[in-house]
Amino acid sequence: MLAVFVISMGAGAQFVKLDKYPSIPVEYEAAFVDQVTDYVSGVVNSLYGHYFGQLSPEGNVYGFGSYFTTQDGEVYGLYRNGNLAFGIKKGTDIAKVGTNDHYIAYDLHTGYPLYVMKDNTKYNPSTEMREKNKFLVLKYPNGDEYVGESSDNKRNGYGLYFYSNGDFYYGRYKDNKQAGYGALFKQESNTVTIQYWDEE
Repeated sequence: MLAVFVISMGAGAQFVKLDKYPSIPVEYEAAFVDQVTDYVSGVVNSLYGHYFGQLSPEGNVYGFGSYFTTQDGEVYGLYRNGNLAFGIKKGTDIAKVGTNDHYIAYDLHTGYPLYVMKDNTKYNPSTEMREKNKFLVLKYPNGDEYVGESSDNKRNGYGLYFYSNGDFYYGRYKDNKQAGYGALFKQESNTVTIQYWDEE
């Protein structure tokens, strides 16, 4: 009887209601931006991959950045001392949005959520989460492209906006508009500009 009870508890735990990823308080984002706002930006090539983003005065990967690796694919977001603190990891088949320990994984072929990883445990997405959230590629007539989270075919959540001139923007979106802190990456000058957008 006890074994059956434990198994039932374990199966039920897989369907608990939980957030897709940690919610970043505005105060934390502001403090992070205050620290990195004057950091230089540039390109670093190493055995691990190609990094384009901000660097600390000591030359460490720190701030808003994009990293292209054979292991993780494309990785965009906030870096601290060389490690991704929060962002998007986009491989060939799966995109992960969140931190290294708490994130939502999307199937890039269908756009639907696959699971939420938290505390080394995989949780199945709730029906509501599956119905509401997708990871999409939205193409626009002017050649621009959005790659990221959505709901109701609107840009909602974290995503990347690629401009036809090669520049791109990483940040959070709400109802198709940029919201909160994000960063514009300019390819020609290898510069990163941090931006803030009021939520209306």
